[in-house]
Amino acid sequence: MNEFPQSIQFRYQWRTYQKKILADMDALLQNQRVHLVAPPGSGKTVLGLELMVRLNKPTFILAPTVAIRNQWAERFLELFWQGDETPDWISTDIRQPAFVTIATYQGLHSLCSQEDDGGFEGDDVDIATEQETESLGGKERKEAYKRLLDMGFQTLIVDEAHHLRAAWWKSTIDFRRSLVKPTIVALTATPPYDVSQKEWKNYIDLCGPIDAEIHVAELVKEGDLCPHQDYIYATTPTVKEAEPLLAFHNDVKSFMQQIKTDKAFISFVEQHRYITDPANQAQEMLANQAYFSSLLIFLHACSSEAWKQPAKLAGLYEKNIPPFEEEWAEELLNHVLYKDAEIDEKQSPLNEIRQHLQRIGAIERRKVTLRSTKTFDRSLVNSLSKLDAMTEIVSFEASKLEGKLRLVILADYIRLIDLPKQPGDEQPLTRLGVIPIFEQLRRHINQKVKLAVLTGSTVIIPTSAKKQAQTEAEKVGLELKLQPLAHDPNYLLISVDDNTRAKMVSIITAVFTTGDIHVLIGTTALLGEGWDAPSINTLIMASYVGSFMLSNQMRGRALRIERGNPNKTANIWHMVCIDTKQYDGGHDCLSLQRRFKSLIGLGTEDNIIESGINRLAFPKPRYRRKLLKESNEKTFAWAESRQVLADRWRKAVAMEGRPTEEISADARSVPRPLWFETTLKAMIVIGFLTLWQGVTVERPSSYSSKTEMIFYLVYPIVVSAIFAAPFFWKAIRIWWRNSTIEKSMESVGEALYKALHQAGIVETPWEKDAISTIKAGHGSLECWLKIGTTYEKTVFLKALQEVIDPIEDPRYLLYRQSKAHFRTRKDYFAVPTELGRKKATAEMFHREWKKQLGKAELVYTRSFEGRQFLLQGRVKAMSAVFVPRSERISAWR
Repeated sequence: MNEFPQSIQFRYQWRTYQKKILADMDALLQNQRVHLVAPPGSGKTVLGLELMVRLNKPTFILAPTVAIRNQWAERFLELFWQGDETPDWISTDIRQPAFVTIATYQGLHSLCSQEDDGGFEGDDVDIATEQETESLGGKERKEAYKRLLDMGFQTLIVDEAHHLRAAWWKSTIDFRRSLVKPTIVALTATPPYDVSQKEWKNYIDLCGPIDAEIHVAELVKEGDLCPHQDYIYATTPTVKEAEPLLAFHNDVKSFMQQIKTDKAFISFVEQHRYITDPANQAQEMLANQAYFSSLLIFLHACSSEAWKQPAKLAGLYEKNIPPFEEEWAEELLNHVLYKDAEIDEKQSPLNEIRQHLQRIGAIERRKVTLRSTKTFDRSLVNSLSKLDAMTEIVSFEASKLEGKLRLVILADYIRLIDLPKQPGDEQPLTRLGVIPIFEQLRRHINQKVKLAVLTGSTVIIPTSAKKQAQTEAEKVGLELKLQPLAHDPNYLLISVDDNTRAKMVSIITAVFTTGDIHVLIGTTALLGEGWDAPSINTLIMASYVGSFMLSNQMRGRALRIERGNPNKTANIWHMVCIDTKQYDGGHDCLSLQRRFKSLIGLGTEDNIIESGINRLAFPKPRYRRKLLKESNEKTFAWAESRQVLADRWRKAVAMEGRPTEEISADARSVPRPLWFETTLKAMIVIGFLTLWQGVTVERPSSYSSKTEMIFYLVYPIVVSAIFAAPFFWKAIRIWWRNSTIEKSMESVGEALYKALHQAGIVETPWEKDAISTIKAGHGSLECWLKIGTTYEKTVFLKALQEVIDPIEDPRYLLYRQSKAHFRTRKDYFAVPTELGRKKATAEMFHREWKKQLGKAELVYTRSFEGRQFLLQGRVKAMSAVFVPRSERISAWR
C-alpha cells in the first residue's frame, strides 16, 4: 500500500480557525515541516490527521502516552474512516508496523536501544506507558526496528515532543535521521519557551520554527471552547499538621538567634579566607558569590566589623545588606558544613552546630533545610485541609447549579483501604485520594448531591442511578454486577476488571451526562487524558503528582463545548495549602505558581487573557490567614455568576487580537535613564558664563561705549546657549524617551533589538513602536515585541530577561555610576549571551544603550578588573532578594 484510499476524507465541517490554518498549509508543506501550537480542545489531532491524509505517504505518529496514542487511532476511525472495521493498514503495535503506525516515544526508545531508561516528564503513577517492547530480546528488537525502517515512512508526526527526556530525544532524532527526506508535522499545546538556548535549539531542530498558533481566545470566540475560569482556594495546615510545622519553625527561630551570638562561630566566620584575604579570592568568590554574600550578611547581623573590608571590595554598601534570614543561613551553613573543601567539617564549632541542626530535624541527606523539609513539603501538598476545601467548593457549586451540576474531582491515588467495611466503621480520614474524598463528601454533603467514584478498579454509583446505569450497560452489551456499599445502602459498588474497564468508563460517563450523577471522583490516570465528557461544568484539581503538561490536559476536560448547551461555562478549582510562616508560602504555593505558567485564561478583575497566576489577583507574599480568608471570599464572589463570566469573555475576545509571548517584570528591575549628569554639565556652562555676565554688569565704567557693554552682556548668553544646548538637548531627549517606566522598558527593548539586528541575530528590520509595554497589577510591567518571527521574538525576550534580571555570569556587562541627592548610585546590567559572545556585538549593544538611556561603561568580565565589577554586580543583585525575577507569559493582545 503506497497511498490512502480515495474515500478517506474529513467527514465534518472545519471550524473557522482550522480553515485558516489549513489554507496556509500547502505553502508551509513545501519546506517539509509544519509546526503547530494549539491548546487542548482545539482539534490539533484532527489537523494532524488531515495533514497526514493530504501528504498521502506512509506515516509514523509518535505520542507521549498510550492514552494519547490510542486517541490518535480512535480520532482517525471516527472522523475520517468510512467503514465499520479497523483497516489492517493502521497499527498501534510498533512491533508490527503498517502504512499508518502510531506509537509512543517510550516504545520507539525501547526499540532503538537495549534498555528502557529515561521517561516522560513527570513519569509516575498517573502516566500510562507502553510496555510492548519490554519483553523483546536484543535480536528481536533489531528485527522489529528493521521492519519499522523498511516501511519507508515519509511523514513523521510528533505530538508534544518537548516533554521528552534526553534519552528519548536521541532516539527520536536518530529515527528521524534514518528516514529519507521525511515531512515533519509537529504539534504541541505548550512550547518550551522557558528552556535553555541549547534545549530550544534541539526542539527547533526536530520540530522546526513555529508556523502557526491557535490561541484559547480564538477558540472561545469561535464557540469551540466554553467560557471558563480558574479559581484558587487557599488553605492552611490543619491543627495536627501545623503542630510539628510550628515546632520546627520555632526551633529554627531559636537557632537563628543563638548562632548570631555564638562567639566561637562568629570568630570562625571572621577567619574565613573570603573575609581575611578577599583580594586574592576574587575568582573563587565569583563562582560562590551567594556563599560570599552569606558570610558578609551573617557578620553584619552579628555586629562584627569584619564584613566591611570585603564588602568595600565588592562595592556593597551597608544600606543594601539584607537581613540574615533562613535563606542566607542555609547558604552559609550548607557550605561551611558540607560543601567548602577548604574547611574541616568535623572541627569545632561546626560539629556542635551540625548536631544542633540534626536534633531539630533541619538536616536531610547532608543538606541544611531551615525553611522547610521534604516531609513538611509533602504535608502541605497532601494537607487534609483540602478535604474541607473540597466540601466547601462542592457545596457552593451545588447551591448555584443544583441539578445542573456536573462536577469532576481528579485525584492521584485510589486509597481503597480507606473505604469502611461495615456501618459504624467510619474512621477519621488521614490522607487524600479518591476514596477519602468520596467519604468526606458523603459524610458532609447534602443527600441531594449524587456522588460517584470511577477508577480503573473501583466504581461506586448512587442507588438512584442504578436504572440508568443498567440501561447504558445494555447498550454496550455488558451486564453489571452490583452490590450495596457495605456501610451505606444509598450507594452501589460495581465490579470492574481489565476486560470491562473501557465499557465501564463509557457507561458511567453516560450516566454522569444524564444528571444521575452530579459529582464524579476519579483518578488522573483514567480520566486525566483522553477522556471525553463535554457535560463537565466544574473541575476540582486534587492531583499533584503529574507533569505541568498533564495539568493542561486535565483542565482541558472541562473546557470542551457541549452540544445542545450553548450557555455552558466551566469553573476550574485549584487548591493550595500555604505555610504562613514562610515568606513565599511554601512548597505547595510555589508549585502552583509554576503550574500556572502554562495555563492561559481570563483575568478575574480585568478582561485580559494571559498565562500566569497574576491574572487571578491572588495575594502576594507575605501571606497571612486573614488575607487568605479574604481571598477565598472574593473568589467565591467571582465564581458566583457564570453569566457575568460569559459576558466578560465575550468582551475580552470581541476585538481583533493575536497571541503574543511576553515578559512580566517587576517595575523596580527596569533600568532608568541617567540624565542628571547631562543636565548638570549644561548648568555648569550656563553658571560659568552667567558669572562672567554678572561681572560685566558690575563694571559698566570699563566699557568705552554702550554698544560694547551690550555686546559683553549678550555674548555670554549666546555662547552659553551654544555650548549648553547639546547637553540640554541630550537630557531632554533621554527624559522624553523615558518619561514613564513603560517608556524606559521600551527604550531598553529598542536598544537591544537594534543591536540584535545589527549583529545579524534577528533579520526583521526595526520599526517604530515595535515594542509595547503596559502596567500590570502588583507593580509589574508586561512587555512584548510586535514584529519578527516566533524565533526572533523568543530570542529577543530571552535577551531582555538577561538584561533586566539580576546578573549571573555574563561575558560583558554595562556599568554606570551617577551622583544624585548627594549619594553615589552604581548599576550593573548584563550584556545578553547572544550579544556577549564577541566584543564587536557587545559594543553594538553599548552604543545603542547610550543613545536610549545615557552614559554607561562596557566591561569585559574575564579580565582581573572585570571580575571585580562582576563580583560587585552580583553581590548587589543578591541584595535585591525581594525583587522577583521576570517571567515569560503568553497573552492575547
